[in-house]
Amino acid sequence: MSPEEEKESPEKEFAGNTTLHGLNRIVIAPSGYFRVLWVLAILSSYSGFAYMFSTMIIDYFSYDTITDTKLEFDDEVIFPAVTICNMNKFDESKLKIIDFVYLSMFLYAVQLDVDTIIAGGAIPDETVNSTTEGMNVEDLLLQKGFDIHWNRMPLCIWKGVHCTERNFTHSFGHYGNCYTFNADADNPLKQSMQGSSQGFMAFIDLKVDEYTETYTAGGNAEVGLKLLVHDPREPPMMDTQGIALAPGNHAFVSVKRILYENHVPPWGVCEDRQLEYYDTYTLNGCYLECRSKHVVSNCSCRPYNLPGTAPTCDPTTMFTCVNDVLDQVIRGELKCDCPVPCRMTSYSTSVSYAGWPNRHTRTYLAPYWGMDSNYITANGVVFSVFYEKLNYQKITELKAMDGGQLASNIGGMMGLFIGASLLTLLEVWEYLWQRLKGFLGKHRRPTVIDVKTQPHDIERGIVFHK
Repeated sequence: MSPEEEKESPEKEFAGNTTLHGLNRIVIAPSGYFRVLWVLAILSSYSGFAYMFSTMIIDYFSYDTITDTKLEFDDEVIFPAVTICNMNKFDESKLKIIDFVYLSMFLYAVQLDVDTIIAGGAIPDETVNSTTEGMNVEDLLLQKGFDIHWNRMPLCIWKGVHCTERNFTHSFGHYGNCYTFNADADNPLKQSMQGSSQGFMAFIDLKVDEYTETYTAGGNAEVGLKLLVHDPREPPMMDTQGIALAPGNHAFVSVKRILYENHVPPWGVCEDRQLEYYDTYTLNGCYLECRSKHVVSNCSCRPYNLPGTAPTCDPTTMFTCVNDVLDQVIRGELKCDCPVPCRMTSYSTSVSYAGWPNRHTRTYLAPYWGMDSNYITANGVVFSVFYEKLNYQKITELKAMDGGQLASNIGGMMGLFIGASLLTLLEVWEYLWQRLKGFLGKHRRPTVIDVKTQPHDIERGIVFHK
């Protein structure tokens, strides 16, 4: 028998020497019975590995996530921004005849003239012969809307120390003038002891008899203060967020801070975009800019409470065009593409109420603040915002399976079912490479050589033809 015939086939050689479990047992099996058993066992193991491998690949490319929740404790916790708005845009006693003419469509849904306003009971003043030219809603709100001067906010305390209107930042909102305490995100206040006495407390005079809101014109039917606890980097949306506080009560607003870390696609849906009018991407900022752009494109002006550089809308346009566009946004007819931020801070609140003030407090404060004792009860809102516990919750979105876990799982399944490793894969590649070379060698045409010039090849039994 020739050496070529005595030599084992590459398959038999590979099966007898590879580190893949079971293949060598087929070669050295003592009988056909055990050889069949080993073949069946190997096929079952490889089938199991193939199933587990495909399942892991499907799970990985499903991009599932898991949520990791931690409760962190600290010696001091960053205090949130607190925004307050009176549910009334303009104080009636501050408005002149010409102001009522300019705002009549906005306030009453009908355009009134000077004579009609005077006939309705208004006292004539120096503006009866004036014109509305040059007037705008923003200026009127600043001059004749809700304010927090000492006579409107006679009590303001932060951690036992008195504060004033200088500790607030003004903004325009759905309810007109709004004021935010602790609005500086770069230098936030911190609460270092738990409890209501270590937080923020204030008394606000609503002046309920000064309300000019009418429900039929799209205004408010309620009397009270709107309060929102939020991240200072996030602009407040007072029409859709916040809690309502009624006069004659002390509201205790307990706060919990929640930090979210969301995952980017394809595992998550978060995306941090560059906003045009805000430094930090937030959902509120995105929604406000979206509303503003829809209004500007349809009405050629900007509402006083939305960001932008377009001219401010006049009251008539506000009542007609602007309200219609905003209704379309609410109904979803005009879309806002605002993805979830990758990092965001939110605050959950728990509110409890107590009657305020008691008899002795009312007797003491009324003359000190220059108010009637019954007036305080009917117009005053007191609130305290504080941390009940010095902790915060951190919620992180994680990959259910990352690349390292996938490789580890595949390696484990390879070891469990077929006894393979990365080095075993090199063995398989070496075998396949040798078989490929052999295959290509068989199909390669031999080189034509002159027999006369190669006599030693004749002796080796190799015959060539020209």
